Amino acid sequence: MKKVIFAVAALVLAVNVGMAQPAEGGRGQRANPEERQQRMEQAATRRSADLREKLALTPAQSAKVDSVNAKYDKQQIALFSPENRGGDRSAMRQKMENIQNARVAEVKTQLTEEQRTKYDQWMSDQQKERQNRQGGARGEGRPQGGM
Repeated sequence: MKKVIFAVAALVLAVNVGMAQPAEGGRGQRANPEERQQRMEQAATRRSADLREKLALTPAQSAKVDSVNAKYDKQQIALFSPENRGGDRSAMRQKMENIQNARVAEVKTQLTEEQRTKYDQWMSDQQKERQNRQGGARGEGRPQGGM
């Protein structure tokens, strides 16, 4: 359970760091809401394809997992709407973590025991990749922005 919580926290952190990166073609400029949504949709497509491959999902499982991810992606996108900007960052972080915890729990209900084990490993691998891209653990490497 600790691994899942840690992986979820890392995923939330990764989304936060990813959102703080400059928009393509505009050094230092933040992406507008349409660009942000497009990037999140592209990430969701990549995530779905990666899960299908890594977990050997059946077509039925794949459809259910995609549906779960789409549901929670919409909730995450809503958190970044203009009316939610400038609010309490710790509350926003907690909401993001809650969404991610719910996503992970619901995805796992669609998986076999063997697939759950592979899913946990995949989440751990994703966290390690994010840390490597960021120059190591939080506080090392380049300064972090965002929440």
